[in-house]
Amino acid sequence: MFKSLLSKALLLLPFISQPALAEPIIWKIYDQQREFYVLGSIHAGKEAMFPLPDVFLEQWQQADALIVEANILQQSNVAPTLAPPFTHQALSESTLQQLQKISKTLNLSFDQLLQQPPWLTAVTLQLALADKLDLKSDYGIDYVLLQRAQQQKLPIHELESVSQQFNMLENLPDNGAPMLIETINEWDKTQSSLRCLVKVWQHGDSNKLEQLFNESQFDPTTDDALIFDRNQHWAETLAHTTPYQSGKFMVVVGAFHLIGDQGLPNLMKQQGFKVEKVTSSTKANCN
Repeated sequence: MFKSLLSKALLLLPFISQPALAEPIIWKIYDQQREFYVLGSIHAGKEAMFPLPDVFLEQWQQADALIVEANILQQSNVAPTLAPPFTHQALSESTLQQLQKISKTLNLSFDQLLQQPPWLTAVTLQLALADKLDLKSDYGIDYVLLQRAQQQKLPIHELESVSQQFNMLENLPDNGAPMLIETINEWDKTQSSLRCLVKVWQHGDSNKLEQLFNESQFDPTTDDALIFDRNQHWAETLAHTTPYQSGKFMVVVGAFHLIGDQGLPNLMKQQGFKVEKVTSSTKANCN
């Protein structure tokens, strides 16, 4: 979560218009008083993910604010609570052996992982895998756009705080053990899905993106906490709270929050908004 400063060149990347063969999905969600242009973010990415689609860049110029999950540029003294049960207490012997093998491939300290809460170990594995696949947080869509908004003095609104995000993780079922066990058991699939994700995002391939989303599911209680409950809260916040009753807003949240009946676009539609996809998509060829 601690990110280095971005170079000026990278700050400009999303705002240099170039022809694109395919585009990530942009949703326009609107009524008579307000417009939300919603882009699904990948929180760690590559330079090849830029520039962003023209429609997003054009609307950015007239935007009243950028809306993100949490403003990760703000200095925060919030730290996670490292409470038991810890990883070594939550896993069977065979699963611990699998974790040890995975930690070696990622150059992570197995002993340190054992002393962490299971949710933190799962997050650590996922971040290390992204780094191994050369996906960098400095190229995350939300990070790049937050930097740009800050540079241009565009107001930044957050849907939740970093503290709330930690609280969510700390209150996962069994301290996140089901999430960690699923991550370990499906490690090969996780690696192939992450390799595919950037290409799918670039092409705006909604069918393949939904497939990757379905393959990434945990147990229902964990999925509700990580995705669906937050989607519902965000939809109600955008529809009903004071800052969003009029104006044009650029919204950037994790791409998996925009999928399916319980995704943010459909929930906003249920709130009475019109919803349109305003970008072109092509099929992504990856396995």
